[in-house]
Amino acid sequence: PGFCPPYKSDALNLPKEMLQCIETFKSFYDLRTSHRRLRWVHSLGSATVLGQFRPAGKVKEHDLMVSTYQACILLLFNEADAMTFSDIQGHLNLPPDELKRYVLSLCVGKYKILNKSPAAKEVESTDTLTYNVGFADRARRIKVPMIAAKITQEEKDATRATVDEDRKHAIEAAIVRIMKTRKSLDHQKLVLEASTQLMRHFKPDPKQIKKRIEDLIHREYLERDANNPNLYKYLA
Repeated sequence: PGFCPPYKSDALNLPKEMLQCIETFKSFYDLRTSHRRLRWVHSLGSATVLGQFRPAGKVKEHDLMVSTYQACILLLFNEADAMTFSDIQGHLNLPPDELKRYVLSLCVGKYKILNKSPAAKEVESTDTLTYNVGFADRARRIKVPMIAAKITQEEKDATRATVDEDRKHAIEAAIVRIMKTRKSLDHQKLVLEASTQLMRHFKPDPKQIKKRIEDLIHREYLERDANNPNLYKYLA
């Protein structure tokens, strides 16, 4: 059976242009099947928005390749040339911290599709965003990149701890697999074989392998040979 990973849903208010597209596709889809239900995961979506600009008073069009959230922000400017951040949030109903990243990608990133006042790299609810009528670029098609989310030290530490824990279990599983097959093996050969197996996933630290061997001995998965402390035996 297939597996569909869970995705975070949101309460995004789509602009009317997108709602019309969704309704059209839903009508088509419902005619094809009555056993499946459509679910829109906006965080995975992308769109191409036709932007019309007037650099030096001359009309120029660009195909802006953007995420669904970026597209929603841009489409709001079909109704108004200027909006505050608070207005945009009220229209789209996205969490402020998430929305700030998408707004910044459109006004302080590589392509300044919007202008922001004041022009700081932080976004306040009272900041005003305007359609950058003078935007120009040599390329017709432009992929507007996202700004990476800021990761706190706490989040980095939590990720590191999770990775270390996963690697600890992977090292132990490799040692047990090898010893179950070999029954007995000296320290250097066990470290070498475990390293070779684990290399497909990550580069293991020999000190970590030694530490996991010690822990497996303590938990009575392995034992040292009575006459040779560098020789390990598997305990069934």
